[in-house]
Formats: sequence, structure tokens, C-alpha cells
Amino acid sequence: LARSTVEAMKAKYSMDQSSNSEILFRFCLLAIESGDDTMYPVIVRFITTQGRMKFVRPLYRALCKSEKGKELAISTFLSKKDFYHPICAKMVASDLLPSKKKKRSVTREIAHHLLVGATVGFAVAIGMSILRGRKR
Repeated sequence: LARSTVEAMKAKYSMDQSSNSEILFRFCLLAIESGDDTMYPVIVRFITTQGRMKFVRPLYRALCKSEKGKELAISTFLSKKDFYHPICAKMVASDLLPSKKKKRSVTREIAHHLLVGATVGFAVAIGMSILRGRKR
């Protein structure tokens, strides 16, 4: 679709303000493909509040393919990668950062965060069991 058509749809139907994820997702894809960079704040808000890979991964891919959106996609993902499920983060990282060196560093960083989180959780569980034993 032409950019003017997407802008007319946005003005007439307020699709950029939809609370329906399916509608907003498809409208964001149309906006990216038409080159409507005024939708970038809406797209970033959507991909940073909706963690489903069904919506997130295609939007990151589309942003990465667009001229103006590639840097936005990478910077947004790097700042919000901890928000996503580890599998989603790994898949999006492989889409955005295709070189093996970068992909490994992002994957290792994610694995490191998971390991630290698991260690802290384990330590808390041990501490709780020790405290419960002392109260009896």
C-alpha cells in the first residue's frame, strides 16, 4: 500500500491506537512496508509491551529490512532484550545480528543472565529452608 493510503487508514480508523494486538500488528507491518516512519513510536511501544514472538519477531524483521528502521530495531532490541522470553530473544537476535560473533555474544549474555537468576533463586530457596528449620 502507498504511504498516503496507510496515513488515511490511520486518520479514519485510528488503527494506530487499537488495543487489539492482531489489528495493531498488521497495521504496523503495513506502515513499515509503506515507509510511514511516523508510526515508529507506536511500533516500538507495541514490540516492547507485547512479548509474543508471533508479533515481535516479524516486526523486528520488517524494521530491520526498512531503510530507516534498522538502527531503531537493533537499539530497541538491545535495550529491551531482557523483557522477552529467552527463546524469543535468541531468535530475534539471530534475525537482527546475523554475524556469528555478535549472535554468540548476545546468546552468551542471555545465558549469563539466566545462570545468575537461577543461582539467586537457588540461594533464596536454601535460605528460606534454613529459616524455616530454625523456627521449629
